[in-house]
Amino acid sequence: MSSFYGIELGIRALRAFQIGLDVTGHNVANVNTPGYTRRRILFAPTPEYAINPRLRVGSGVMAQSIQRLRDMMLEQRIDAGAADFARLDTLREQLQQIEGLFNEPGELGISARLNALFNAFEELATRPDSMAARQSVLQAATALADAFRSLHREMTTKESQLMEQAQARIAEANQLAAQLGRLNEQIRAATSSGAEPGDLLDQRDQLIARLSELVGARAHYAQDGSVMVYVDGHTLVQDGAAFPLPTTLDIANRALDNTPTDIRIQSGELRGLMDTIANLQSYRAELNTLASTLITQVNAIHSTGYGLDNNTGYLFFDGTDASNITLHADLSDPTHIAAASVPDAPGNGGVARALADLRTTPQGALGGMSITQFYRNLIGRVGSDAQISKNRAEAQQLTVEHLRMLRESVSGVSLDEEAANLVKYQRSYQAAAKMISAFDSLLEDVLQFVAPR
Repeated sequence: MSSFYGIELGIRALRAFQIGLDVTGHNVANVNTPGYTRRRILFAPTPEYAINPRLRVGSGVMAQSIQRLRDMMLEQRIDAGAADFARLDTLREQLQQIEGLFNEPGELGISARLNALFNAFEELATRPDSMAARQSVLQAATALADAFRSLHREMTTKESQLMEQAQARIAEANQLAAQLGRLNEQIRAATSSGAEPGDLLDQRDQLIARLSELVGARAHYAQDGSVMVYVDGHTLVQDGAAFPLPTTLDIANRALDNTPTDIRIQSGELRGLMDTIANLQSYRAELNTLASTLITQVNAIHSTGYGLDNNTGYLFFDGTDASNITLHADLSDPTHIAAASVPDAPGNGGVARALADLRTTPQGALGGMSITQFYRNLIGRVGSDAQISKNRAEAQQLTVEHLRMLRESVSGVSLDEEAANLVKYQRSYQAAAKMISAFDSLLEDVLQFVAPR
């Protein structure tokens, strides 16, 4: 055994505790870094020294490894939960915006303007020869047609915006997939030496988490630290290669058009946008059905009546649905409004009364509901869908927050714990330094004894 054995033992301890201090300092420095995973140093004794076959002496300590504290099963649960929350929260946010397009309840909404038109018809039925009543009908009908066209235009614009957002999510997912492929290669190169590249793995997990939020991606972890990422049956990332998602949306099937098999989007922001677009298309179809029925029924009744000029066959509305409904050119003259059911009867308001009765008349094209009832049902559905998505998003948020709290207890940095570790390693370092000092003093005494000056 060397005379310097004790000093070598102390030096090993100094090196090990210095690494412990460095690791603890790294944890403290990244306490507020998003996605950072706490590190823990593992110590191990160095190989013993055999003085003789019956006597073995320890040779000190070494820093065996730096462990990254991460529960990957919990991470997969969090990613899946976060993907569902992203879908529901996106749907909640967008449906609330769509609900605002309807301006209900309010004076500018279609409901108020439908009632205004039917009220004007009722007033006309009591005063069929009044030009003021006829002007009220024209004003109410014009305002209603404007409201239909405006809402349809806003819904169409909103759909275009949602489509653009969906394309942006796909583009972001493809970009992240390319980054993850390059990161796979870096992680493999770093782990080939047996060390764990903690910071690279943190970056990898953040990319996977974002891909889950975007398109509901799932990850399979390999032993070398690399990952394979899937979306439905599509391999998005494998080894160092990325295979981009197609950009053609199939809203009806909530999928991306792909050859040979479409890629179904089960969760994530993209699924939330797809669900929103499908709902919006359904709302707009019902709005068109309502406008088309209104045009057809009002024209059918109005064309049988007589205006103040004793002519009949005048149409009231022009257009086919909510996108192009407008007053017919026949009504450019208020006297053409057909209020009477018989000619030469300016005081007759039979047709005006029939038009007013459309407010409550069941319509086969509307599933047996009246025009006003059908619109109330549409508004109720929009509000119900928005409220349900809000409730589901809030419930899912609580689940995700609970899982993230569990992760924080495993992977998060506790300043109290790190402060205790700093004191522990500091004291250990000081003790090792004193041990070296003691051995140095003993060695000096030995040298003085065997080689006195």
